[in-house]
Amino acid sequence: MFKKSARPAKPTDRVSITDAGPCQKSVRVQVPPQEIAPVRAAVLAEYQKEATLPGFRKGKAPLELIEKHYAKPVHEETVHRLTQQALERITKEQGLKPVGPFHLSRADYQEATGLTLEATVEVEPEFPLGEYRGVSLTRASSVVSPDDVAHALSKLQESMAQLVPVAEGAPKERQVPPLDDELAKDLGFKTLAELRAHVEAKLQEQQRTTQSRQLESDLCDELLKRHAFAVPPQLVSHQTERLTRDFKVRLLLAGRSEVQVEEEAAKFTEQLRTNAERYVKLSFILDRIAEKESMTVTQDEVVNHLWQVARRWQKDPAEVRSFFDEQGLWPSVVSTIRQEKTVTLLLSAANITNGTAATSMHTQEER
Repeated sequence: MFKKSARPAKPTDRVSITDAGPCQKSVRVQVPPQEIAPVRAAVLAEYQKEATLPGFRKGKAPLELIEKHYAKPVHEETVHRLTQQALERITKEQGLKPVGPFHLSRADYQEATGLTLEATVEVEPEFPLGEYRGVSLTRASSVVSPDDVAHALSKLQESMAQLVPVAEGAPKERQVPPLDDELAKDLGFKTLAELRAHVEAKLQEQQRTTQSRQLESDLCDELLKRHAFAVPPQLVSHQTERLTRDFKVRLLLAGRSEVQVEEEAAKFTEQLRTNAERYVKLSFILDRIAEKESMTVTQDEVVNHLWQVARRWQKDPAEVRSFFDEQGLWPSVVSTIRQEKTVTLLLSAANITNGTAATSMHTQEER
């Protein structure tokens, strides 16, 4: 059974707010006639200023004619403005934190009693912030074994294979070049030793990247374990749609047909929703931690993020900036940077121990 709002409105406010479900509030508000009159007068004045009625110059028609001629649109605009004002006032006065728009289910206007509004809205979850510093984590080994290097060089050999004739009239055979200085030169290196060193360095870089991502993932898993709360269903649905859309685009770019894409997406529906719920929940946790730690985002950090996105998208920074402007994405950009800084802070405050050497990279791939 749902509890009543922790912030009940006073009876004189003619407002009631109750829990309607996980992260959902049901709002009922009564707007008295005396608050309606000035709004309706303002709407009428605007219509009078722009109206052109037979026998009158623009803006000169009397109000009684404007009221009669534009009765329906004036009424609708008045109710619309009163609704917006009332819901904005409730949000501020009652300390609501909406994560989406209000869904209006009733807007009943009576001259004697005024305007009665009923709506529902999803709000941020309320949860106690648990301990988030000093999380115990294990850093996987980033050691690259000789087997890893040998496997990578072998794949390079395979990629350089060519079809060569063996006898007149016979089919060509696939020939893999020997692993020597000549192969290294074909790949842009002076010697095999130089190629081997380059491959090892690249593998180490990949291992460090994987290591960092795993640490972040383990940290996020631990934060999720320490915070149990429900998240707004609509937010999860929207995030699921975004993840599904991105998943389908990747499959299309990989050459899958539209039929194959739909079949693959259907198989991963539940996993995509689970990932979406994890993302939404983690975002709330990181935002709460960032707020408690007074985490801020500087203009330089926003500009740097813009350049990173431009490089990743292979677009001009000005084009990316225009896209962010048009789509209204700057709040999301700032939130992303803030959360990334929060994760960095938590990793710096974590108790990290080094793990034992992992199985070679190519063995893990084969599994």
